[in-house]
Amino acid sequence: MSPSKLRSPQLLAICATQPTLIFTNITTEVMIMATEEQKRQNQVRLSNLALLSLAAGVWDILGKGVNAFSGSMGDAILEVMEKEMGLEIAGEDPETVMHEISRIFVDEYGFASDIEVVIQDQEHFQLRVRNCVNRSFTDKLMQAGVEKPFICPIMNSCRSALKRMGYKMHEDIEQWKEGKGSIISFTQV
Repeated sequence: MSPSKLRSPQLLAICATQPTLIFTNITTEVMIMATEEQKRQNQVRLSNLALLSLAAGVWDILGKGVNAFSGSMGDAILEVMEKEMGLEIAGEDPETVMHEISRIFVDEYGFASDIEVVIQDQEHFQLRVRNCVNRSFTDKLMQAGVEKPFICPIMNSCRSALKRMGYKMHEDIEQWKEGKGSIISFTQV
């Protein structure tokens, strides 16, 4: 069968069984291009690679001083949540605000399957992020030597909200293997 008469299912079948035939006989006539979905996935992978490299490099240079950038990220995310998704912070308590931020990350962004807010007392808050889409990225950051994943959007937006409410917090993030996500802890300082 000549390459010009091949249809997609036939081409895929031949590729699977005789890849050498494809490359030697029809590569000049048939080009397989990525689908739109594959292009989007490749764009996300490329963006993640760029962000991973940038974050690791900034951590190498500034160390824990890089946390100064986290506030700007959190503030920017909150601004979008307030303007476009109805988040209200003024006059609310920390638990209500963290529940609403968590809901937005789950329902609007699809960033996790569930985020449980645990208020231990007025000085200790915790978020249990189940099935976080950013978990593998966070693991790669830590493998690259970044001790604390300072670019976590959930952590940064909650910290910015708490700061705006008058709470000065120290935050920590740890891997939560059972939940396939992270546990984010906030402690008032």
